[in-house]
Amino acid sequence: MPTIDSYMKREMITALPTETVADVAVRMRAAEVGATIVVENNSLVGVFTERDLLNRVVADGCDPAKTSVGEVSTTVLQTVSPSASIRECAEKLRDHHVRHLPVVEDGVPVGIISSRDFFVEVSSQLESLIERVRYDEKLRENLDPYDHLGGSYGR
Repeated sequence: MPTIDSYMKREMITALPTETVADVAVRMRAAEVGATIVVENNSLVGVFTERDLLNRVVADGCDPAKTSVGEVSTTVLQTVSPSASIRECAEKLRDHHVRHLPVVEDGVPVGIISSRDFFVEVSSQLESLIERVRYDEKLRENLDPYDHLGGSYGR
């Protein structure tokens, strides 16, 4: 059974809690990501997301150049291990209404998975499975599974 280790992004944008929101937001934009892992002494201490930027900085009237990421990042975190099942990841994303899950091993962040990346991968695998089932059904019915491509060879 596939695990999250297969889907997670190992290249993460990280920030120290003392870095400013403005600096981190610039890095997030350049990397085209919606979340940054906040680390201190190589340990996960928070996640700073676009939602945090909107709700805890912009909406609260904070100055991004003077506000530290540590002040406004999410610190009550949902995480998964690299060996977590697809089901466990889906349940955490759904049940906790989060869009980003840090992947942590022994307290150290080793990756991140976004709900978008997760669902793209899962839907791709689902499509492959459906195609395989259709192919097997045609074989069981003694039909040429490639007939839709222009007929059987040698006809």
